Amino acid sequence: MKCKYCGREMIKTKTPFKRPVKGEMLVVPDVEVYSCPGCGAVYFPEETIRHAGRKIGEKLLQVAKERGRIKDEKEYLRKLQEQKQIDIEEAIRRGDIKKKEDAPLKIFT
Repeated sequence: MKCKYCGREMIKTKTPFKRPVKGEMLVVPDVEVYSCPGCGAVYFPEETIRHAGRKIGEKLLQVAKERGRIKDEKEYLRKLQEQKQIDIEEAIRRGDIKKKEDAPLKIFT
């Protein structure tokens, strides 16, 4: 893979992914990224983003449950899935996206 900034060949490496989530630092160890030895640019492959998103989502659910904001995880996730489907259908109606597969990947933040 070539760096889009300087054109050098990027190197596949593993690094920890750190992100503040609800006042706590979430660390996903050893995520695979492409790193440019020339300019230092970092590219996160889609599968890495999905993995980090799942871990962040799990942490958000855990914190919400601990703080009493949700009682039943499965019911909460079912409602989120239903809302996501409604959002996608509305975006298709508005013409923002052509089909469900074109919907942007969301990461929990």
